[in-house]
Amino acid sequence: MYLFEVETSFYRSRKCEPWNGIHKILCFRLVPPFFKRAHDCLITLNMQTAGSDIGKSVLKELQCPACKQYMVTPITICLDGHNICNNCRPTVSSCPTCKQKFLKTRNVSLENLSLQMQFPCRYSKYGCKDTFPYNAFREHEAMCGYSPQTCPVDYLRFRRICTWTGTSNDVKKHLQTAHKDLCENYNDAHSLSLPSSNASNIRYKLLFAYNEIFCYRLIIQYGIMYVVLHYIGPAENDLKYQYTVTIRNNEDTESVVVTHLARRFTETEDDLYILKNCLKLHCDYTERFRNEQGGLTVSVEIFRVDEWLLHDD
Repeated sequence: MYLFEVETSFYRSRKCEPWNGIHKILCFRLVPPFFKRAHDCLITLNMQTAGSDIGKSVLKELQCPACKQYMVTPITICLDGHNICNNCRPTVSSCPTCKQKFLKTRNVSLENLSLQMQFPCRYSKYGCKDTFPYNAFREHEAMCGYSPQTCPVDYLRFRRICTWTGTSNDVKKHLQTAHKDLCENYNDAHSLSLPSSNASNIRYKLLFAYNEIFCYRLIIQYGIMYVVLHYIGPAENDLKYQYTVTIRNNEDTESVVVTHLARRFTETEDDLYILKNCLKLHCDYTERFRNEQGGLTVSVEIFRVDEWLLHDD
């Protein structure tokens, strides 16, 4: 038996007068005969938030017993009436609750309940207080600012190991505390200098600009110089920032100026270097831009895409 505390309008048949506005416990067994009459039962929820007692009860029923995530349509049931989500159904041969076989029957009533629910974010335990309807909460979770993150320093292979994990909202504070030597506030432009040798080398800096986090990397390997700006932030902002790399000679008579979209920090080296999503120059060519001591300075400017369009005009 399943219990739902709901405000109901119950029609025993289409000829009956509705029973309206009465708060009660509606009990029913989710077996096939019930669904032959499912269209005769209209259930409407009177819930303001998913945190209400009613909301919590329904959310508990909407939690998949296999993956523990919230179920949305379609929801399948087993012989004993237990539910399973559409993602888990193909991966299990029997009900994880009672080991009974699954039916080809959908729990239409529970699906209807899910359509009216406001679902909490799966990262609510980390501080997210937002709720969303069934067709929006998955999209939110994919870019939630409270989702657990690993340290980008470890991911970007900065020749140091960092085992920190936390929310994306805490990344900047962590970087400023644990990796202060790598961090710098961006102000108009930032430059990295290379020694006279063209030997393999890696230079990088974490830059804070536009209230966002970027990583400026300059790499020399196999006689090629690569320059890229990584964006470390919510996925929905990936295409909002551009960077311009400038290399000038000592007399300021020759220069290389290249503009790219900032690249997401999780992109692989193949994405960056083989697909040429960064500045790529042969080291022999960069010799013409070295100063009297043989050093080479490479500057980067960061723009919002909308600002760059105005700047370009």
